[in-house]
Amino acid sequence: MKMRRWFGVLLFLCLSTLCFAPYVFSGAQAEPAGEVQKTLIVSMAGDADTLDPHVTGARRAYTIMMNIFDTLVFRDVDGSYKPGLATEWSNTADGTVFTFKLKTGVTFHDGTPFNAEAVVYNLDRIVDPAIQSRFAANAIGPYKSSRALDDYTVEVAYESPIAPSVLLDALSQAYLAMVSPTAAEKYGADDFGRNPVGTGPFVFKEWTAQNEVTLTRNDDYDWASPVFNHSGPAYLEQLTFITIPEASTRSATLETGESDIALELGEEAIELLDEDPDFQIVKGEVPGCPVILWMNTEHPILSDLRVRKAILHSFDQDLLARTIFRGRVLPVKGPLGPGTWAYNPGVEQMYPYDLDAAAKLLDEAGWKLNSSTGIREKDGEPLAFDVNDIQEKRRIEFFQAQMRMVGMDVDARAVTSDVLYAITREADTYSMASTWWAYSDPDVLRVLYHSSNVGTGFAISRYKDPELDKMLEDALAELDTSKRLKRYYEIQEFIMDMALTVPVYARLVHDGLKANITGYRNDRGQYPVLFDVQFE
Repeated sequence: MKMRRWFGVLLFLCLSTLCFAPYVFSGAQAEPAGEVQKTLIVSMAGDADTLDPHVTGARRAYTIMMNIFDTLVFRDVDGSYKPGLATEWSNTADGTVFTFKLKTGVTFHDGTPFNAEAVVYNLDRIVDPAIQSRFAANAIGPYKSSRALDDYTVEVAYESPIAPSVLLDALSQAYLAMVSPTAAEKYGADDFGRNPVGTGPFVFKEWTAQNEVTLTRNDDYDWASPVFNHSGPAYLEQLTFITIPEASTRSATLETGESDIALELGEEAIELLDEDPDFQIVKGEVPGCPVILWMNTEHPILSDLRVRKAILHSFDQDLLARTIFRGRVLPVKGPLGPGTWAYNPGVEQMYPYDLDAAAKLLDEAGWKLNSSTGIREKDGEPLAFDVNDIQEKRRIEFFQAQMRMVGMDVDARAVTSDVLYAITREADTYSMASTWWAYSDPDVLRVLYHSSNVGTGFAISRYKDPELDKMLEDALAELDTSKRLKRYYEIQEFIMDMALTVPVYARLVHDGLKANITGYRNDRGQYPVLFDVQFE
């Protein structure tokens, strides 16, 4: 056992020297012997782009922001919604007007009072085109306006009906958190993300050039949601988030003591640390949109439905999960993960792995196999396209190899999230691209498939069909739960019938923690909740 641990230490030192020389951790020093540790260091796989919740759509930004900001409501572990900065809420029978009563005595970190005018400011800011919101403006739905009825009551109006569960789910996410109006105006849209001010349990301190973000405890915090296990300020005095892209190096920092929590462990680290009593593994299944490979329906080759269906028949998700990922992911066959409400298991049988069926479809589409090259051709052009993936190259290399078996030549490209966001805004800069999105409500399908989002970094399939748009809009407006369930079943079948994406797997996130950490859990399967965390 000790040999295995020393191997991890040596691996960390080697990789740090060879691959991460520019990175220097300058975080808090360990507490003196005998004192309970009050600082926490979290290592993450990627950087935050900005800490402005209304602008970003990045998971790593969310991880940090949920400690700086509060939301109007919070989603509990059982999926119910509990008071946050709002104490109670109601809506009209037609689902177009919502009223929120707010907590009193809450202040932003800069001393600005939290009240109904602050909520109005925030909701209006989210939909302001000048902000260029990547996600919040979509999640909020067909927002019309809001107004303060008194100091602590706000009324929110919608252009068309929205199911209460959709709105509550959106408002419980850090992307729709409440920011200080004073600070937002002071710094403007360009600089607020580097100077974030909220009402949360931690206050932003600094963001260094080494992508190290430090937060300090908000000692005045006395308005925690009942989803947490205690009230009053957080147990920890300081949080530091460091970026270490390489999974093996990230996990090794646990053994060297340079981090207390390592997020998103790799398969090898999971197996190693799971056997070591000095550490613990916390697993989360991510609901919402699983890892998928979008097919650009405006691409000259992928515009043919027969080709897209052939790709689906040529891809074996079960083999990928079982071999490459050692059973640490959950293979999926549809646009929602199995842990999402309204998941339709019927889509699982639509595209069985069948190379003969794939070959027949490609033949029908006019793509004939060139026996000398092994690649199919039509009119002298090869059946070739690219697939772009964020971070994880193994899955697209597996996809590349499987497509080759049926005569398709795939260029597998590993790109950053910024690059992927940029190329998917234009029709002629990509063929296929990966994404996933943690979301507890199936309304995520509207965000990802409605044609109004084509060119925004969402709706990456670029599929434009009034029928699908109407289905998504009707599901958003449906207030009857059983009818809403039926609508989402039909939407999932439609998406797969049109072969808009290649489902890959639902993410099972494994976080590594020191054994003496208590109070840790994750939200939506992947966001670490740190307010209740303490060291024994």
